[in-house]
Amino acid sequence: MSRYAVAPPPPAEPGMLPPDEATDRYLSELARWRLRREHELRALDELTRSHGERHALEADLTSSMTLFHAIAQRHDLLLATWEDVQGGDGEREWVAQLIWGVLELPDGDAEALAVSLPDALRLSDALAGSLRVRVDADGEATAEERLAGLDDGLARLREALAEQDGDAGEDLGAALEDVAAQVEALRGQGEPALAEIGATESRLAAVERELIVAAASHAHARADREQAEAERAHLVARGEAVRSLAQRVLDDVRPAPRLGIPDVAALGEVPEEEGALEAYVTNLERVGRALDQAHATYSAALAEYADLADRAERLAKTLAGCGAPTSVDLAGMLTAAKESLHTRPADIQRASALIAAQEAYLAQLRPDA
Repeated sequence: MSRYAVAPPPPAEPGMLPPDEATDRYLSELARWRLRREHELRALDELTRSHGERHALEADLTSSMTLFHAIAQRHDLLLATWEDVQGGDGEREWVAQLIWGVLELPDGDAEALAVSLPDALRLSDALAGSLRVRVDADGEATAEERLAGLDDGLARLREALAEQDGDAGEDLGAALEDVAAQVEALRGQGEPALAEIGATESRLAAVERELIVAAASHAHARADREQAEAERAHLVARGEAVRSLAQRVLDDVRPAPRLGIPDVAALGEVPEEEGALEAYVTNLERVGRALDQAHATYSAALAEYADLADRAERLAKTLAGCGAPTSVDLAGMLTAAKESLHTRPADIQRASALIAAQEAYLAQLRPDA
């Protein structure tokens, strides 16, 4: 078993409906991957801050964290969908669409192109691996072991490049062969400098990243009817998932946001005519942006609740360590805050005010804490 998070295999191939047991297993494995990758990124963030080349590393670290955030959001949608409805072919279709449909990464720059969840997971693994190399997180590995790892990576990427049948372009093939030549040169040095191996590992990880993104970009850029139908099906599944997430928020927190969630079906079927198809694709993009906004809003409401629950637990530990009475009934306020959080729907405003008041009082009481 790898000491680092490794992307779990999807529960079914594209276009196939995943069995219930395979979906349950995938969501569990994805939850473990998510927890481990979050811990890894936190550790890499700490190492980067004290690294001599921290400014050069910040862009890749930000990309890694942005990608992780997009994966976590898609995992949340999958969980919301699967917890609400299980067992029917329609629900399996929604799950398949959420797995293989594109994750629209934020920012809209050249590094934030649309990828499916399995590709996003692989890309996250590649980015994290590159960062580990550059900050020397695995400094205990020998030169021989790291060269063997480069050989394995080259073989994997050559196979992936061949599967794309020229879609990735000649530049990536040339870049991959350049890396292969560097590996051979390093092998001939006897005991090559670890810094030189690290630079080669970074370049190989960059090629893998470009290869994944190029494949996804090529698939996403096709403006034909087949692609529009696939995008429509994906948005239908996302819409159902966001509605499930919204209902969970409405049931669990108060006050809860209330946003209109667009119904993709209202657009009708995908048209045949080229002009009408272009307009339809534009409308699909608008629906996608509206779903992004609704998803972000409802996710933020749940994140606020989770943050308040964490702060309440930290207050409980702090008060337990005080050992001395104060002029303010902090224990009573904490009990009231927890009661506000544990009722359904939770009273977020009351809990937030109580927790903030306790934190402010403790900050004055214990300025060194």
